[in-house]
Amino acid sequence: MRVLQSSMAALMLLFAWPAMAQDDYDDATFTGKKDKPIMADIEDESEVATATADAVESVRPYSEKIYEGARVLQMDVEFVHACHEAVELVYQRKYTEAKAAFEAAQERFPGSALGPIGKVLVYQALMLENLDFSFEQQYEYAAKQARQQLMQALEVRGNDAWENFILAGVLGIDAIHAMRKGSYLTALNRGIEAMKSVNRAKKLAPEFPDLLLGDGLYNYWRTVITRSVKGLPDFADNRMLGIEQLQKVQSDGIFLGPAATFALTYTWLEEGALKRATAASLRNHRAYPDNVVNNLMLGRLYMYRRNYVESLKYFKKVLRVAPKNRRVHYFLTRMYLRQKRLGDAEQHVNIYLSYKLTKHDRALALHQKCLIYYRKKDWDTAERLANEAWSLSKLKRAKNRLNKIKNARAREAAQQ
Repeated sequence: MRVLQSSMAALMLLFAWPAMAQDDYDDATFTGKKDKPIMADIEDESEVATATADAVESVRPYSEKIYEGARVLQMDVEFVHACHEAVELVYQRKYTEAKAAFEAAQERFPGSALGPIGKVLVYQALMLENLDFSFEQQYEYAAKQARQQLMQALEVRGNDAWENFILAGVLGIDAIHAMRKGSYLTALNRGIEAMKSVNRAKKLAPEFPDLLLGDGLYNYWRTVITRSVKGLPDFADNRMLGIEQLQKVQSDGIFLGPAATFALTYTWLEEGALKRATAASLRNHRAYPDNVVNNLMLGRLYMYRRNYVESLKYFKKVLRVAPKNRRVHYFLTRMYLRQKRLGDAEQHVNIYLSYKLTKHDRALALHQKCLIYYRKKDWDTAERLANEAWSLSKLKRAKNRLNKIKNARAREAAQQ
């Protein structure tokens, strides 16, 4: 039963990832048995309020969160502090400093595998900013090192809860990486291994709040997916439970509070609660203003809410911090298209198309360019671009656009 539950959890988390990473929210509706959202959007902008840190004066040098982490994990306070500070640097997008901090922590705590773990986090963060594989070789080497060193560490008694927790994280990241590459069997196996490590960590440190992140994602997205896709069995509606678990990690997590907030952004987006999604993303922005992935999300959220001034502001923040980021040009194309600023939209889609892209990403961009010429009523160019997008990646929306072009031609001919 435990293996079956772990397998199902891994499957649901892996299937949830493409939905959570969806770039085209307008077209990202599931088909089948989809339930109505359990959360309506809200009007009260107080949801945007930033969570305040503990401000109680203490003679102890670290925050109460660090001491609580040391207590529940039964670990040295200095070790927990070193790990927490290194992870914070990743959230802050201080990648060079983060790698150095993880390496320094490994020297201070030999056998902890913190050096390669830091590289795993940094290289994945860099690749997620563009949804590419530009640091594939460096990531694969670091991930292999991290897994090997953690397995060696687990052979020695002590710190088992932490080591299982961090191993689950490394395996989970690798599962997502394999999923993005289309290596579904590898992704599934990594996901199952990750869930087993989570379950072992729970037994050893049942009060460790960060472990609820996986449960929250599993409970929410399992319900969404099984009730949205025909052929999958229905389960009890655990969306509210999943949200509550994510909120618990957001408020109490030692290391994964910001990650839970980001997961809640996608959860509120799925619920259609755009203001709550924006509030969650703004919460992280206030703490980590240079985080590219979060700023891309904020730009998208304001675009969906038709607040194009704010949308442009956050996309410009991305270009200021990461001028070579290419994903931002794709979203700028869509933002300008919504405003019917066709010249600006074409400028950015051409920049995006100048990069080396996967077939699917190139097809999506070609479809956006097709929409520009469709708006211009240049049917020949629009048809050529739609055909190219369809041939490249069998993009369904390109096929649908070809039908619309055909109908538009017919209407135009009838009016002449």
